[in-house]
Order: sequence, then structure tokens, then C-alpha cells
Amino acid sequence: MDFAQFCIMFRSIYLEGLARPLAGVRLILKHLTRKFKHLGGELRLRSGVSHLVSEGNEVRQVILDDGRTIAAKQILSSAGWVETMRMCGAEPAPPQRPPGQLSFVESISVLDAQPRDLGCDQTIVFYNDSPRFVWRKPEELVDVRSGVICSPNNFDYGETLPEGLIRITALANFDRWRSLSPDEYAAAKAQTHAAITASAVRFIPDFRPHVIGVDTFTPTTIRRFTGHDNGAVYGAPNKQWDGVTALKNLFVCGTDQGFVGIIGAMISGVSMANRHLLGEMRRGG
Repeated sequence: MDFAQFCIMFRSIYLEGLARPLAGVRLILKHLTRKFKHLGGELRLRSGVSHLVSEGNEVRQVILDDGRTIAAKQILSSAGWVETMRMCGAEPAPPQRPPGQLSFVESISVLDAQPRDLGCDQTIVFYNDSPRFVWRKPEELVDVRSGVICSPNNFDYGETLPEGLIRITALANFDRWRSLSPDEYAAAKAQTHAAITASAVRFIPDFRPHVIGVDTFTPTTIRRFTGHDNGAVYGAPNKQWDGVTALKNLFVCGTDQGFVGIIGAMISGVSMANRHLLGEMRRGG
């Protein structure tokens, strides 16, 4: 993370504090989708992009996984820089930069009580048990030395969430997870949940006797649902701040373009659309 982004994140977390809608991120996505459709946008779900067909220095067609073809004057890709360039079939200048490496395992425990009633009254706890905090891709499946504990129940909504939830996030190795067989993968998920939970309860009250359900995702889950190489959560280390590619009507947005996190990704899409797409529309392009 470069220093400018570090300053933004530090201010957001430690000076301004974090917030969460009562209904979660899905509420934000619901409103965005409704507005998009109201303005005439067409949303095609489960329609992966196979490749981009270019002619000269422009993209002419978007070919979907099922063979259907879409044509557009301007294209904004949130697939990631490396992934978008791969869809072009060749690497346009500037030279390809390496994809991100940082990925995570995250486990959500559903409780039969509110976390606050169990003594877990914080919204977020960052923990590290080592003299020096290690922020890099671990050698093993997961690094249990540090992590983030979050309980969405403890945000000040003015009302109570119906279920008690505690989420634990820890650094993980995509390559190690990808190499597992299906049986090994299922066993590793269960073992990893137990390991990161055991590590986390050194820093918060032990909630394990109250767990009634568990859901865990890994770096390969992130890869499956986002398409990002290595299950990279924060995108490539080198950002393309202007969103420009060598193809004049193809632009990138998302974590490979700029800011990280959910809000950062949304701001990236808005700023790149305003800068490149809407400006061209106003000029009659």
C-alpha cells in the first residue's frame, strides 16, 4: 500500500471511525442497481467475459463466455489490469505489471447470543502477537499470528441485529489453497476456522461455546467470484491512477486503478466513468 493510500486508510479507521449499514453492503448494492436500471442501464448477471476484440487502437467487441457479442463505444473494466490485458489477447503498452498477492481467509461464526452479552463489545479488533507485524503473503495456508475480528452487531444502529455474528480475517496463501484436492480443501477449511478462532480468542472473550453455524471463504473463493488473479483483495501493487490503457476506448476501474475496499472500488468506478465515459458522451462521442 503506497503512502497516500495509507494516509487515507489511517484517517478513515483511526480518526473518523468505521460505519456499516444495518442491512450490510447488500443494501448499498441494491440501491446502486436500482438507480442504474432506472437510468436505462442493462445488468447482465452470470455473463463472464471471454475476451475483447480490438481493431487498431480500439476495442470493437466484447465476447462473453457463452459466445454472445456486445459492442460499445467505451468500455470500463473492473476485472483488474492484468486480467483485462489478458482478455485483449496481447499485452498493450505499458508493460504488464505484476498482479496483487495479498489474499485472505475469512470465517463468520453465527452465535446463539449477542456478542456484547458474551463480553465481545468492540466493532473491530486488530491483533498481532509478534514483535514485528508481518504484512505479506504467508508461506502456509493461513497466517494465524495476526488478523482482524469484527462484530457487526456492535455498530450503533439504534436497533439489534437478529443473529450474533463474529467475523475473523487472516492473511492466506492462494497457491497453497489452489493446490488442494476437494477433500483436502474441505478439511483445510474446517481446520483453518478452528486455528484462526483459537488465535483470535486470545484477544477477545471466548465465544466458541455459543457458535451455532460457521461459514468460511478462502482465496480461491475470491478468485471464483471476482476473477482476480491470486484472489487478490487489494489489487495490483502498482495502480493505474488515470485508468487509461493503450486502447483509447478501454479503461480500468476498481482496486487496480485506485483506492481499496468497498467504498474505494465504488469511488473508482464513479470517478473513471465521470472522467472518461461521461466526458466523451458530453462531447458527442
